[in-house]
Amino acid sequence: MGTFLEWVERISALAAPPAVGVLIVALGLVLVARRWLFQVLGMALMYFVVGVLHTQVIRPEVVLVKLLIGVVICLALGVTGQAAAGLVTRDDKGGDGNESKRETEGAAPPSWWRNLFRRLPRWSDDAPLRALALGAALLVAYAGSLRFPLPQVPPLVGLACYLLGVVGLFLAGMAEEPLGAGLGLLVFLSGFDLFFGALEPSLVVAGLLGLVQFLITLAVAYLALAQTG
Repeated sequence: MGTFLEWVERISALAAPPAVGVLIVALGLVLVARRWLFQVLGMALMYFVVGVLHTQVIRPEVVLVKLLIGVVICLALGVTGQAAAGLVTRDDKGGDGNESKRETEGAAPPSWWRNLFRRLPRWSDDAPLRALALGAALLVAYAGSLRFPLPQVPPLVGLACYLLGVVGLFLAGMAEEPLGAGLGLLVFLSGFDLFFGALEPSLVVAGLLGLVQFLITLAVAYLALAQTG
């Protein structure tokens, strides 16, 4: 265990620059994509990158606890997204069966390229606006990290804190459903946790912040399933 923690401490400094790049990709998946699978994948990448950046400001033992909390949250979000998607599919199929049968009888069978096109990830109509919001968040976070650097954290960690906070606010403000608003709150709290962990690097604080995130996840799951059902 000690050898593993020493290895994590050695690579944390080298992994910080690429970790910020992966964080931008992860936040892009969460903000731009509207399908729950890509959003959960982006959240998993985000929690992993935040864990890597945490190794520069807190002990690796606390980082492991935060990574476990992120795994539990991503699992809960994945189950919620799959259940909500199943409820939507069931409602779509629960219409007038005779009418659907009459429509499909006269329709020609779809070709193979149409089936392939349907399986590709579909982007929403507001994807350009969300991509523009991601670019604006990058500019605001970069300018904020230069103009108002955060104390007791390295510059790249401060940039990540600003980026998580701004993207979280944008995501919560642009959300049209409880799942999107909850993801925005979780992203914002991850940025706050990354900064506050440097000020108070204790296991109790990490557990309390993890409990808050888990309660938000449970509330988002309940509201998302209640809205779909």
